[in-house]
Amino acid sequence: MNPHRTGEAPRPGTAGHRTARARALGIGVGIASLAMLTACAGGGSAASSNTTLKFQDIYAPGNAFADASKAYGDSVTEATDGDVEFEYFWSNSVAPTDELAAAMNDGLLDMGRVQPPASPADFPTANWLSSASFLNTAAFPAGLLQKIGAHLEFAVDTGVLDGDLDKLGIRYIASLALVQQYDLFCKDAINTVDDFKGRKIRIAGQTWADEVENLGATPVTLLPEEIYEGYQRGVVDCVMTYPAHYVLSGLWELGGHYVPLQFNGWNQDGVTISNAAWERLDEDDQEQMYAGVRAWIESFVQDQIEYYWQFATQAEQHGVEFDQPEPEVQQTIDSFHDEILAGMPDTAPDSVEDPAEQMSEYEAAHEKWLGIVEDLGFATDYTDLQGFVDTLDNPAEAPEIDLDPWLDAVMSEVFGINASS
Repeated sequence: MNPHRTGEAPRPGTAGHRTARARALGIGVGIASLAMLTACAGGGSAASSNTTLKFQDIYAPGNAFADASKAYGDSVTEATDGDVEFEYFWSNSVAPTDELAAAMNDGLLDMGRVQPPASPADFPTANWLSSASFLNTAAFPAGLLQKIGAHLEFAVDTGVLDGDLDKLGIRYIASLALVQQYDLFCKDAINTVDDFKGRKIRIAGQTWADEVENLGATPVTLLPEEIYEGYQRGVVDCVMTYPAHYVLSGLWELGGHYVPLQFNGWNQDGVTISNAAWERLDEDDQEQMYAGVRAWIESFVQDQIEYYWQFATQAEQHGVEFDQPEPEVQQTIDSFHDEILAGMPDTAPDSVEDPAEQMSEYEAAHEKWLGIVEDLGFATDYTDLQGFVDTLDNPAEAPEIDLDPWLDAVMSEVFGINASS
């Protein structure tokens, strides 16, 4: 598979393109240029170098999220010649997710991945925007690449999500949308809307509870670590997550029915740092903290591609059947999404200025990034996993997809950072 057309480069930023965050750091000039300018000016700020940042992740190495966090730290340490190093605390070993910001402000941690549903009162804007995490194409991996680029650029350009973090004394390195769309893994087949009646479905939060109730099912809240046993013991009839999770959690080993629908995805992740830790870094190191986002998303997306391929090509060996729901099911979901989108300007928190305009920009960002991923050669003319497998040169082998053109586009469009040589 060739994910970009021969002779084509990713779309460059427009002349003079700068995001709000890029302007603050002056990072639109590129890494090498910034270093030269800083040297000519007699150095950066007075902040000290040789900093060790204490980074907590929800998971442990071997999980795609934790591996991405480690790749991020390694990239920053290498780029700063060891000026910024990382000490990792895996599996929320210092503080639970809903106390992450407090632990960062107390100095117990410097960095971590926020999860707004864990403390919704602290993240009113992020939770509001989570209801619109369905604007991407259903084709994998194009939809994931579109979603990550669109959400990150919107978050940086508008700053609309920053207010939640400002009150907590922390800031985003990157606001991330990391699940293209949720679908279902069920004990029994689901092919019609009527099949949802009375089904108990594990959901991730209120947004998804509304979706399944609209179909006549009963939402059940289970923590990620409770999903496997809950499904095994019949606490729930279905689990709403996504193929990579079905593999990582071992859920697919229990057998069942994969129901390829396009429910609302996940746009509420984010790599964050405390303001105190940020201010300890000089400008060059701050620049590399943003540049390291490339390594985070590259590691994560490559893992997702492999896990999706594993599920698509090996799930049947575990007794998983692939259902084909009637079109009416997705049409019902899509109609519900249209209603949600139309009502979002009226449900925005008071802190969001001109929510109708914000939603218009969010939709426009997704349209822009759909064009980018299509121009890079990623197919968008299918909606199921078999379509993804059919695009591979050798479906029997784990795919090797060159993400560099897309990564170049993300770093250029979002942060104004030119591709590294």
